[in-house]
Amino acid sequence: MKPYIDLKGASGAVYRYKLAEDRDPRTTIAGNYLYLNAEGDVVFAGEANNLHDSTRGFADAAEKHGAEHLYTRLNVSGASRAEELADLLAALSPVGNAEATED
Repeated sequence: MKPYIDLKGASGAVYRYKLAEDRDPRTTIAGNYLYLNAEGDVVFAGEANNLHDSTRGFADAAEKHGAEHLYTRLNVSGASRAEELADLLAALSPVGNAEATED
């Protein structure tokens, strides 16, 4: 997988995410995160006050949607994280997020 990916939100803004080697974000800073499958499709997008929390749902996403890679983006501001996440969700409609809203 690429060490960095750029994703465009519904607003047209572009966000750069970094691959978390071994699915370990290696930081406790707040940010946004993505799970991607082997084809590079985003299967889940989320935000966390501590990026170590980004790994909590990975096993489930791997089993249900083939998640293989974790990408992160540092983003300390809660308002910015939420806005970015909403922008990406509107553009990408990840299957794992759609499933979470149905529950």
